[in-house]
Amino acid sequence: MYEWIVLIHIVGVLGFMFSHGVSAAMALRLRHERNPDRIRVMLQISNSSLSVFYVSVVLLLGGGIWAGFNGSWWDQGWIWVALGLFLANLIFMYALPAPYYKKIREVMTIEESSSSAVAPAQLDVMLRSNIPLIVVVVGLASVLFIAYLMVIKPF
Repeated sequence: MYEWIVLIHIVGVLGFMFSHGVSAAMALRLRHERNPDRIRVMLQISNSSLSVFYVSVVLLLGGGIWAGFNGSWWDQGWIWVALGLFLANLIFMYALPAPYYKKIREVMTIEESSSSAVAPAQLDVMLRSNIPLIVVVVGLASVLFIAYLMVIKPF
């Protein structure tokens, strides 16, 4: 039974990585794009991956927590650190990039209606922000450290 629970967890991880791969690629490409129509399409594509993200988080967390009980891992520190880091990342990702992309989406929606929320130079500054790079680096480092904790189980 334990193997099936771990499989559920791994399917969640794969879905999570897939949906975040779409968003990470968009975030990095968006920094160099200035065509408003292409920016809107990239934002829509990124937004469309959210349904996969939410289902994946449920599978990832549900399978991981269930596997933690089934495998009697809760008395070991690595599982607590991995879970805490994952939850801290969720909070970080809503605190830093979510408002940034919300603002860009608002600007692009206004510009689509033939108005202008910001001057082209201001949009350029927004799009060249280091927020996407910070988010990608923090996210990748966290995922790698969590994978290390799960495989090596150092404590």
